[in-house]
Amino acid sequence: MGIFDKKKNDTTDSSPDFSNVRSGGSSTAPSGDQAPAPAAPRTYVVVSGDSLSKIAKREYGSADKWHQIYEANRDIIKNPDLIFPGQTLHLP
Repeated sequence: MGIFDKKKNDTTDSSPDFSNVRSGGSSTAPSGDQAPAPAAPRTYVVVSGDSLSKIAKREYGSADKWHQIYEANRDIIKNPDLIFPGQTLHLP
């Protein structure tokens, strides 16, 4: 006899009791009416020898992402090949 087989003369009900279960859901995810908190703005101060690609490599792991830094700082950076020590850049 397997563990799921009932004896023919067994009259007790061994079914689980779900009488106290209520409908609805439960989640730890934020509800739809709460917007996620915005990330704190990050900045970077340029040091001698920096380039946008070096900063991108250090901050994002890929030198190819220098465009993101440039686009976020077009008001500060006129030429992406010319950044200067002391400039404070916004990092997206």
